[in-house]
Amino acid sequence: MRLMLFICLVLSPLILLGMELFHPAHFTANPGMTAYLCHPQPHDPHYDALSYFGPNWWFLLHMVQTPLVVLVGIGLLILTDTFHRDPAYKPKGEIFSWIARAAIFVFVVYFTVLDSIGGIALGRQLIVIDQLFAAGEISTYDAHVIQRFLDVMWVDSWIGGIGSFVSLAGSWAVFIAATSLAIYLTINKRMHLLGAALLIGFGWELQVAHASYHGPIAFGLLVIASIIYLYQNRLSKQVA
Repeated sequence: MRLMLFICLVLSPLILLGMELFHPAHFTANPGMTAYLCHPQPHDPHYDALSYFGPNWWFLLHMVQTPLVVLVGIGLLILTDTFHRDPAYKPKGEIFSWIARAAIFVFVVYFTVLDSIGGIALGRQLIVIDQLFAAGEISTYDAHVIQRFLDVMWVDSWIGGIGSFVSLAGSWAVFIAATSLAIYLTINKRMHLLGAALLIGFGWELQVAHASYHGPIAFGLLVIASIIYLYQNRLSKQVA
């Protein structure tokens, strides 16, 4: 179980931390979603990311990111004692564990939906548009109409990439999950206050955004909190 926790809550977030440094933000209004994402972009402090490599990178980023986020969700579920617990262990505040489980479920579902629509599918759509335009199969006008449609869908109130029901549901769910889990672990003396604070910080930063720089900060906080948890519980077992 410790190996699984290491994979889910240390290794996976470390990979996500590195990848999210190349996930741009603040491009929706200026120059527009498709205008920015359709082409590689040099570093610009306004967009936070270290660089953006074009639509193929957008597609690859979310293809890798999606399963890694699911692994993070599994790791958080392990901490709620969902998969294994000593029958003799009677934890305090199980209501917080159940709140965390429900919130993790919502987070994993809606984050996956968001990445599928606004990441994987959008990346492929941008690539195909470029290919069709280069092959002369669609005109400049056709490409403009398609791109306008994608821009509108990006800000759709239900499934858009920012500020939508799907986006906000996943974002607030991870904050609720992290906060509830931190309370549950703290009152059962399985996590120091520092680790709990870092875990809550992870939830808050990821609630704000998973793009740079909030995403890298969030996953960095999760890595540190998880290392603290693993070290503390290793010592606890040795003392026991």
